Amino acid sequence: MKKIFALLILVALVSAAYSQIVVVDETVTPIDSTRPDLGPNGKRMFNPFIGYHFAIPTETNDRAPVSMGVSNGFRIGYMWKFRINNILSFGYLADFNTFNFRYKQNAAKDFPDTLIHQSQSIGINTAGAGLFFRINFDARRGNVMGHYIDLGAYADFNFSRYYKSKDENDFDGIVRTRISKLTFVEKYQYGLYAAIGLNRVTFFGRYRISDVFKSPYMSAEPPRLNVGIGFSVY
Repeated sequence: MKKIFALLILVALVSAAYSQIVVVDETVTPIDSTRPDLGPNGKRMFNPFIGYHFAIPTETNDRAPVSMGVSNGFRIGYMWKFRINNILSFGYLADFNTFNFRYKQNAAKDFPDTLIHQSQSIGINTAGAGLFFRINFDARRGNVMGHYIDLGAYADFNFSRYYKSKDENDFDGIVRTRISKLTFVEKYQYGLYAAIGLNRVTFFGRYRISDVFKSPYMSAEPPRLNVGIGFSVY
């Protein structure tokens, strides 16, 4: 009887030890130890985005003065990101941008013309693509975007190029003029791109290297720098 009792105790101890090993192993193993294929910090990330940007004149041009604030545009597109490690990623984007350059009305200007209008602007709508590298500042961020900086370049096709003006006539009416397919505006443009990201919110800038206007209007080149705010949708 004593031998049987001792054998039962030994079996119970072995079973308890085995059970304890399994429990400890399951508790220590992180639930999310396998990195997801898709997600903000996954192997791949795909998301749409929207944004709004403003033209920033970096040089004074009295002959073609562009107004800040009302010279702006809208941005919408898609972004693909591929994770290299906790710090580095790379990706590409495809986007649609609108640019509206509103000109100040004064006696010194001679572009787009020398007349004084209620309002006058040149607009460009583009479809483009870009490449970028991303540097994350918080490596242990989990499956979220985190805080990061993007550095890259872009190229656009200027598929819509137009002139608009607004005037009052002698009968207190409003005369609006729109001219499409401006021949002195280039069909393509390219430049540098950068963004600072705070999870879903980005503060971005685009600096155009190429000229927009052809000869003889190159002296009236619009601002090359645009800065704005964007939101990732996911």
